[in-house]
Amino acid sequence: MKIEVYLDDADQPFQVIDAPNRFRIDSSTIPDGQHVLRFRAVDEQNIVSERLIPFNVQNGPEIAIHGIKSGETVSGNFSVLANAYSAVVGDEFEPHRIETPAPIPTWAWLLFLVILSWGAGYLSQELHQEFSPQYFAQNTTKPSVAKPEASETATVEDSDEFGDWQALGDQVYGNNCSACHQATGQGLAGVFPSLVGNAVVLAEDPSEHIVTILEGLSGKTIDGVAYASPMPAFAAMLSDAEIAAVVNHERTEWGNQAPLAKAEDVAKLRK
Repeated sequence: MKIEVYLDDADQPFQVIDAPNRFRIDSSTIPDGQHVLRFRAVDEQNIVSERLIPFNVQNGPEIAIHGIKSGETVSGNFSVLANAYSAVVGDEFEPHRIETPAPIPTWAWLLFLVILSWGAGYLSQELHQEFSPQYFAQNTTKPSVAKPEASETATVEDSDEFGDWQALGDQVYGNNCSACHQATGQGLAGVFPSLVGNAVVLAEDPSEHIVTILEGLSGKTIDGVAYASPMPAFAAMLSDAEIAAVVNHERTEWGNQAPLAKAEDVAKLRK
């Protein structure tokens, strides 16, 4: 069976082959652009069959256009960017010949502006926080130094008179009392009583103050306020020297001024 090969609307075939067979087409003899190969076969019964194969020829310079699209509706003045490039076998490759400076699309500009705005806002927030008075105060406060355990601190029994109770009293208060009465001694309103100006703390005789720490306290009304939260007993937890030191700490801190206690006073009341 023979097959006739036509190019576009030609009346005469440019190739006739015996099927099946292969043939070559020299595209350099065909103008650049859209074309159609038409294959026509006729069998022994004289029945004709055709098949169309559209194809594109591009042997000349490649043309790139930006600014207008095929079938686009335009009005007024508009800018069109045109570029063309070509090469043949043996040419030295020059990348700039095929680089067409296409304009940046609108969506890319919008994405850039969004990222820029977010970055500026984030930076502004961080700088505002870093240089705010509250942030500065939090980050310039001297770090707290861990206090030694009670067993590592010298006791005051062997010291003259009241002994060197200041460091020990500060330590015992911080470890056992500040969680409720606070570091300021102010306590929590309606929950834990304040030690600042407290009648028991300022009493001339420290006995009640000592007994409260030894035995604990609950359900007491102070200045018309009933405190339901119980205070634990520290008799089994603290030594005589530690209790005397914390009593003296409370009696001399936050503006309080009251007579001091000695370890011997605690020992007598403990019995």
